[in-house]
Amino acid sequence: LLAGAVAHRQAAAVATVALTEDGGAVDAVGAALAAVRGRAPFAELEQRLASMAAEIADAARDVRQVGEAIEEDPVRLEERRQRRALLRQLRRRHQVATLAELITLTGDKQRRLAALDDHDRQAAALEREQGQARADVAAAARVVGRERRAAAPGLAVAIEGRLHHLALAGARVEIEVAVDDPGDDVRFLFAANPGEPALPLAKVASGGELSRVMLALRLALGTAAGELTDDRAAVPTLVFDEVDAGIGGEAALAVGRALAAVAERSQVLVVTHLPQVAAFADAQVAVTKGEHQGRTVAGARLLDSDARIVELSRMLSGQPGSATARDHAEELLLVAARQRTGGAGVAAGPGSR
Repeated sequence: LLAGAVAHRQAAAVATVALTEDGGAVDAVGAALAAVRGRAPFAELEQRLASMAAEIADAARDVRQVGEAIEEDPVRLEERRQRRALLRQLRRRHQVATLAELITLTGDKQRRLAALDDHDRQAAALEREQGQARADVAAAARVVGRERRAAAPGLAVAIEGRLHHLALAGARVEIEVAVDDPGDDVRFLFAANPGEPALPLAKVASGGELSRVMLALRLALGTAAGELTDDRAAVPTLVFDEVDAGIGGEAALAVGRALAAVAERSQVLVVTHLPQVAAFADAQVAVTKGEHQGRTVAGARLLDSDARIVELSRMLSGQPGSATARDHAEELLLVAARQRTGGAGVAAGPGSR
């Protein structure tokens, strides 16, 4: 309609003139009606001509109104042309023959787009949840870091107190917790003697010192957690290798008592050369080393009560057959039995080297 607006208006004007101007259709039908009006033979035709005159007048009015309503709009015309060109291009691109097929395809793509939009919404929701989870973790990390830094000095003091009874009376322990939350970076600093700087435990402590620090730590943690009154042990098995290195006498008995205390809730394996420590064991294993067919071999033997007294005598004096050493061994076992608080789970293995 927009493309032929001018021609349509001209056609309406011509039609209006033909119908309404002098000598036009309205006048011609009116003249014919006047000629036959009132004449009996033309009564029926008179009615038809009257109806025709009215119809032609209505048609003339409608033609004029339609022509006047037609607007010349080049902008809209260009928009329509571009739209039709776009529709033809889309049909070729998507390989559809009709506009109906293109509309169906558009609906399918709109549904897919809606699904993608929902995916983005879900992804955004997950990102919000992730952000909240990160915030919760950060808050928990701050709490953990604060608690660790607050607990470190007290734990260091507790370890030092235990070490003072394990022949490390002058030892000093410091615990450094990283300032970054949650404080996962923890360093144990150790000085075995007064006046020495506290340095990383793993670098400055000897094997025996490491074992005693581990024992002291285990005792301190067990006491703090109330583990020694609980039937469940946090660590089921502990191994101490020469935890008694460099000590003897009453200090050795103190180490033995400490190991027996740990053994009340855990299985404890101890490698020792001290009879004072071995006497606290529930079971004692003698470890020997010798040569067999040109090769060095090691052996382990569980000792019964008599063999244990013999082995303790050997550890005490180097003379397993000595009556004095045997009496001393029996006395040592009796002292250990009195000082133990009960329970089971410690085994000592004296090695011959």
